[in-house]
Amino acid sequence: MNAKNGDVGGAPGADGEQMKEHLRAAKDAAASAARARARQARDWASSQIDDLQQQVEARPYAASAWALGVGFLAGVLLMGLVRGSRRSRFWG
Repeated sequence: MNAKNGDVGGAPGADGEQMKEHLRAAKDAAASAARARARQARDWASSQIDDLQQQVEARPYAASAWALGVGFLAGVLLMGLVRGSRRSRFWG
């Protein structure tokens, strides 16, 4: 008989069971939706990788040039970080 919580009598067991069933159904619906989103994301990623592989196979020299350029930029950035950390140790 707690009027604050909305329980003003009646069968508390039936309301509790109904609430449990509602929560189970909501949990199942949420899990199903999450699995569907994960499946959709996996399918999208797979199609993107397949497209990339086809592009690389169609133009291998362009893919090699891109890889070389990305590697060069990564090296320049890495050397900038290494040099910057050395300077900060000696000057600061």
